[in-house]
Amino acid sequence: MIMYLKRKYISLLYVLIIALTVGCSNSMEEIVYNFPLERDVVEQVILEKQLTWRIEDEQSLNEGQSNFSLRDEDNVFCSINSTDGEWGRVIILQFHFPLDYTTEQIQQFNKEEWPSIFELTCTFYGNSKNAKKIYKEFLGYLKGRNSNEYDYGYFTKRIDDTHFRVKLAPFTNNSNYYQIATLEILNSETYEKRAFEFAKGWINRAKRQGIKVLDNISVSDIIEIKTEDEELRLIVEGHLEDIQELKNIPKNLQEVLTHHAHKDDYFTAKLVDDTSSMDVFVLATSLNSRELGQDRSHHINYYTKGKLSVINFSPLNE
Repeated sequence: MIMYLKRKYISLLYVLIIALTVGCSNSMEEIVYNFPLERDVVEQVILEKQLTWRIEDEQSLNEGQSNFSLRDEDNVFCSINSTDGEWGRVIILQFHFPLDYTTEQIQQFNKEEWPSIFELTCTFYGNSKNAKKIYKEFLGYLKGRNSNEYDYGYFTKRIDDTHFRVKLAPFTNNSNYYQIATLEILNSETYEKRAFEFAKGWINRAKRQGIKVLDNISVSDIIEIKTEDEELRLIVEGHLEDIQELKNIPKNLQEVLTHHAHKDDYFTAKLVDDTSSMDVFVLATSLNSRELGQDRSHHINYYTKGKLSVINFSPLNE
């Protein structure tokens, strides 16, 4: 009898443990909000995160998109733009600070609000479990640079199929400090589509500036380029090999750039096509080596001085 009760007790205990485990697992399951975000969801999450942002305006310019304008108690402006559908799943937060915003205020904002902003954005996207990890790496990125020396900063991080991007700008009233200009999260499908759109903008901008754009040029053609133009824009189909991080910014690269470059913002690689291969610099990207090893349309800033090639965008070939 005692043995029977003991076995029954163990069986009940086992069932209880399983039930508790399943219950905890379900309670910790990540909430994935439907995009575009709706007003009640935005208000609910902001309240849960104990933020002081209030919604001032709501717009939906296109189907599958919503945009909310918010302000906090110090009149800092934030827009939350979310889209889904044809262009994939993406959320973008943009920030603007009042003209009279002080150095003390931006210091306090960066220290107290940045962690909450990362958590808020990740929660909306359904990646709240990654918020602390992303923020920690973001702080590590900042340790190696300052806004006075390097102007803008572009932090990129990828976890599985999700890309995190932060654009930093010098604080308007004191360039010793950074302010977050934009923070966005998007999936790989959206990342690829946006690269294609950015590349089109890059071409149009070059044409407005009177810079020649040479399309469908080969690597061997680039090696033989002879021109009096200081800069060209080149579009080359090929793939990248031997992708490496920079230990420092080479002098010849810094000499042709209009800003003080940071080593974390560039890679080196070999651009390869059917005709030849050549050394190039590549703007930091969250595409991996396998993806960059695919045939792509590489959009290059070519500098005659030193014959330097810097790849800006690499959309997949259509």
